Amino acid sequence: MTGPAMRLGRPGSTLVLAATLSALAVCGCAGPEERTGTSGAVATAADSPTASSPTAAGPGTLNPTDLAWLQLQLAMDEQALHILELAPGSGADPELKQWAAKVAKGHRADLTALRKLLTATGVPDTNPHEGHDMPGMVNATELRALEAAEGQEFDRLLRSALRDHLTHTERMSGEQQKAGSDPKVKQRAASIGQSASDHLRRMPQ
Repeated sequence: MTGPAMRLGRPGSTLVLAATLSALAVCGCAGPEERTGTSGAVATAADSPTASSPTAAGPGTLNPTDLAWLQLQLAMDEQALHILELAPGSGADPELKQWAAKVAKGHRADLTALRKLLTATGVPDTNPHEGHDMPGMVNATELRALEAAEGQEFDRLLRSALRDHLTHTERMSGEQQKAGSDPKVKQRAASIGQSASDHLRRMPQ
């Protein structure tokens, strides 16, 4: 699930986001079937608790889409927080810096809540999307450019990266609302989606 094949998300394409979450839930890109057992063999989808029962991954009514969303949102927010924290030292626009600080504060709170939900499932808090190039995520080339940039160039790159991240966060949260089942996960997705919408609307131009 790495590489350009996953760079399918485009503004206005919610069908792609729905397909992405469905693919993650089924193929195991975001599920416990990627974990390696003590024998060193990688578990298959058939061995995965989420493959056999919607509630086996954790308490309540958690289903594979809930788990896929949790792990992907965690990965996306971790990356976004990293570049947001570059803004105070690298940016030029004071208004953009203030906006980035507010978004970063919200992301820290969301990451804490997402990890709490993931811990309740019994799935290890690892990042199965590390190194992936997916909609809403900053790829390695973009990250290096942001880390090297300063002033107005940094501001331009930050706006572009965060616009993509927040747009896909909003849409992916909406798709989770349609296909997810756990009330707590759905509530968190709705909150994160609304926050993303608010941040997009208030982003300094």
